[in-house]
Amino acid sequence: VLSIAFNTAARRNPDARRLVAGTPLYIYAVAMIFQALVFAPAAYAAWSRWNFDPQWMKEGWTTARGSINVDPMGEKKRIERVYLYALFGYMIKDMWIFRTDVLFFAHHLICLFGITAFFAIPAGIGAFVVGGTVLELGNFSYNIVLLAGKDSGKTVPAKVKHYAECLYATCMPLSNLIGAAMFVWFAGFPRLQGTPWVTGLGAAWFSLIAGREYVHLSRSVPYFVKHFKAKRALAKSNAEAAAVAAKL
Repeated sequence: VLSIAFNTAARRNPDARRLVAGTPLYIYAVAMIFQALVFAPAAYAAWSRWNFDPQWMKEGWTTARGSINVDPMGEKKRIERVYLYALFGYMIKDMWIFRTDVLFFAHHLICLFGITAFFAIPAGIGAFVVGGTVLELGNFSYNIVLLAGKDSGKTVPAKVKHYAECLYATCMPLSNLIGAAMFVWFAGFPRLQGTPWVTGLGAAWFSLIAGREYVHLSRSVPYFVKHFKAKRALAKSNAEAAAVAAKL
């Protein structure tokens, strides 16, 4: 329902179907709406009900603070369920849109495996909600760099393009680092440590992070190498011009 509503709203813009990196503009708008206005607020709302107690991240579907045998379909787990439903639907939407892109499709298929597993996992629901949100915020920076980075149109000022590249180069690796650290912590939870849950989900989680970091480095390293070479060349040219002027 959220996907339909956001897609409908985003398509109303006359420029909605303009292609950016081969993808209609409205697709980026929908993704960023989900990342900023669904996933992040849902994670905040779920954790805030526990007054941001880190113990929330370790709980399973049938446990909550001071309670056991909690109904996983009840009120105490409502926001966590909504988060997973929204994330699952979001992935399905993208898989259909990008069904001919093998790498993108495989990435989202791994995501769906992980989301499905978290509907049954005995602990760590909150850790996934926060960790998944951290990764999605990294994706938010990727959407920004595609819209306003080095490959964007002539209407985007050069400074904006550079700032977008800087934002992505900072946020994506930071997102990946936090996501990796959270999984290491998650792997030590009492009901998960040494279980197949950690092995299977760890393989999926770190495969995703490795793929994200590969895309990040493939873009950011060449960009900043070129950027700093250009700055050095300009500085050298200015110094030479100054030296010539001083001799005159």
